[in-house]
Amino acid sequence: MNPNLFSTLLNAPRPLPWVTLLGLDGSGKSTVLETLEEQLQPLAITVIHRRPGVVYRTGQSEGGAAGITHYGKPAHGPIKSVLKLLAMVLDWHIGYWRTIRPARRRGELVITDRHALLDLIADPLRYRYGGPVGLVYWAIRLAPRPQNVFLLDAPIAVLQARKQELSVKKAEELRAAYLQLLQKLPNGRVIDASQPIDQVMKDIVSHLVLQTE
Repeated sequence: MNPNLFSTLLNAPRPLPWVTLLGLDGSGKSTVLETLEEQLQPLAITVIHRRPGVVYRTGQSEGGAAGITHYGKPAHGPIKSVLKLLAMVLDWHIGYWRTIRPARRRGELVITDRHALLDLIADPLRYRYGGPVGLVYWAIRLAPRPQNVFLLDAPIAVLQARKQELSVKKAEELRAAYLQLLQKLPNGRVIDASQPIDQVMKDIVSHLVLQTE
């Protein structure tokens, strides 16, 4: 990894882009976050997991190992799903003005580890969403949006070697869904997460540096 890229990003004009990291479990999101926090010192980094959690706190059921169990449960009914979706949109609006915008104005790098609304398109059962898919696209257009969305992607064999919390079939379905989602995002970029971490970081930081020029 070229240290000059990190230096360029540290000295880039503010505000820095707001970044979202997507990817299946085992794609290396945690490693990327840890590397950024280490290499970009003393730059402060604000990390938001899935959503701001201002309207209602993010429960364990919305992510992590506990979220995996939802694949064996039925989705919520349409009414509960739509109400939850509306709450998420409100959460993003309040969270943007209370957390994201102030952090960016202070010169911090804001990173969303997953993004609840984008996840609802590719992985609705993680949140047990059973409402209309078209309504989720509407919600995404209404909510504040990050400047960059990076999908950390790798072959299923690589992901399974790192984490085996999902069956191969389910992992293949989710990977295809996320790749399809990224094709619809004008600010989306697929990063090859099967590469060594130095190359992954180079791809991400290089793109961020271009965005700040």
